[in-house]
Amino acid sequence: MNKAVIIGAGTQGQVYASYLKEAGVNIIGFIDDNPELIKQKVIGIPVIGKYEDLFLHEFKKKIQDVYCPIGNNTVRVNYLSTLKKEGYNIPGFIHHTVSIAPDVSIGEAVYMLAGNIVMPHTVIGNYIMINMDSTIAHHVTLEDGVFMSSGVNIGALIHVKEKAYIGMGVTVMTGVKEIGRETLLGAGTVIIKDVPDYVTMVGNPGRVIKTKQP
Repeated sequence: MNKAVIIGAGTQGQVYASYLKEAGVNIIGFIDDNPELIKQKVIGIPVIGKYEDLFLHEFKKKIQDVYCPIGNNTVRVNYLSTLKKEGYNIPGFIHHTVSIAPDVSIGEAVYMLAGNIVMPHTVIGNYIMINMDSTIAHHVTLEDGVFMSSGVNIGALIHVKEKAYIGMGVTVMTGVKEIGRETLLGAGTVIIKDVPDYVTMVGNPGRVIKTKQP
């Protein structure tokens, strides 16, 4: 059985550790850059090193699979894409309660927690995290590095561009065509029109409160 590590010993990593162990994954440790955690145990799992240690020969000999359920989209994408080039496996995890239509396309290192529904003719890219109880309607595309929090509803025929961050309880209405690259949709936001790249939107209906430089 492959030996696996989880990058990030915080609360998100702890949740995934519980689910992965339940699914029979052989978790041998956390990887975390907090020096105070090194050689400590978190929920009974040792913290065996820092991210940079994964590039050492001794780590490559003993670890095959790496999971990285970090909510920061840029960090997650960079870590996973780099570690794949280093020869690690970057498996996904889809909870057994998730309902996915047979023709849905799913990329690498996609993490989906309990209770999600994905309708037909949807394309899910790489390095994507989807928390609990969200619904993705038909003919939706999620580009690489998207994060969806719990209780999100995405309508039909919507293109969500790379590294968009969709907060808890967001609704994106059918009729919207595009959610922009690296946008942040605050919790509870209702989106009724296309969202440009690099903005933060909140409210019902959603309004732009901030734009960042790409």
